[in-house]
Amino acid sequence: MPAESIRNLQVISSPGVGGREIDVPVLARKLISRGHPTWVMCRPDTLVARLVQAWNLPSEPTHMRGYLDPLNILALARWLKRNKIEIIHAHWSRDLSNLILASGLAGNIPIVLTKHVYATENKHDLFHAWVYRHTNLVIAISDLVAENVHQTLRLPREKILTIYNGIELNQQWNPGLTGDSDLRAKFKVPAGNPILGYVGRLNRGKRPDLIMEAFARLSGRFADWHFVLAGKAVGRSEEHYAEGLKQKIRDLGLTERVHFIGYQTDMPEVMHTFNILACASEFESLGMVMVEAMAMQRPVVGPDSGGVPEIIEPGKNGEIFRSGDIADLTEKLAGLMADPDRCGKMGGLGREIAKRKFNLDLMAEQVAGVFQKVLNMRGKKSGR
Repeated sequence: MPAESIRNLQVISSPGVGGREIDVPVLARKLISRGHPTWVMCRPDTLVARLVQAWNLPSEPTHMRGYLDPLNILALARWLKRNKIEIIHAHWSRDLSNLILASGLAGNIPIVLTKHVYATENKHDLFHAWVYRHTNLVIAISDLVAENVHQTLRLPREKILTIYNGIELNQQWNPGLTGDSDLRAKFKVPAGNPILGYVGRLNRGKRPDLIMEAFARLSGRFADWHFVLAGKAVGRSEEHYAEGLKQKIRDLGLTERVHFIGYQTDMPEVMHTFNILACASEFESLGMVMVEAMAMQRPVVGPDSGGVPEIIEPGKNGEIFRSGDIADLTEKLAGLMADPDRCGKMGGLGREIAKRKFNLDLMAEQVAGVFQKVLNMRGKKSGR
């Protein structure tokens, strides 16, 4: 075991199925590969639990619920002592109060929180003041979220830092591994026809309807292009929304050129098959789907809202449009669709930007550095 190893616990009791949940086992696996003994604590029968099991990661189930769960606090404190955990890394702020109390019982183990989402309400009450006073450091997944944490929680800036989420650029998101892979036949797109792609949930907040409207406006000018939507609707409201999208396509007479392919597990190959990826979300704390497209050497188009401007460098790896502005989105898409050579150059630059800013190895190194910083502040593991 390397001398610099840090025994850490990655905790998330969220039952969700989004990027925040996926990030936890992804980071844990990378920390383990870098020599840090790492456990994942999650609720059974969740996406996190399934990934942990599939990847054979050290784990511990939790049934922690609410903001005060005495029995699970005691059980966690005993587990922390038994496994000699040095750092607790939380990924859901709702877990913090239970973790703080368990940490106190186990010898005041330092706690780091990663904030994955942008808060829409101020939390200046006494409870949150207590929670964040006992949280040693907060990692934000974008500068946007970092500023949001500072404003909504009144945390001093020195207690917040930005570490971008990273993806596995060598073993997973690597165009060199996909070779000549082309999924057009699977999508029912004629061989050689270019594709405008969308990846994400089919809901109003993600605004696939905006991209669809832009594609419809461009369909006559770019008669060989197809639009492929990878993702699914979750719940009755989203299913109703998705059916509305499909009806609109029928009304426009574009059923042969717009393809709903549902949830896909071979996303690197899907991204590699696309020519351009478009995102039109009303708000993204960061927007990793665009990073994934960049890693596969594809240009991206996204809105000027949320954390998207921290990903897209206009004219280099893609284009930014005014959020919600269909005319501007249409113009930006048209410029790329008409110039495949420019798309190719942007794709190459996009992968370089992904390597520089959104590399999983870099992320794990920075997170381990935060662990070390916190331990040094506590007078532990100094001299490294």
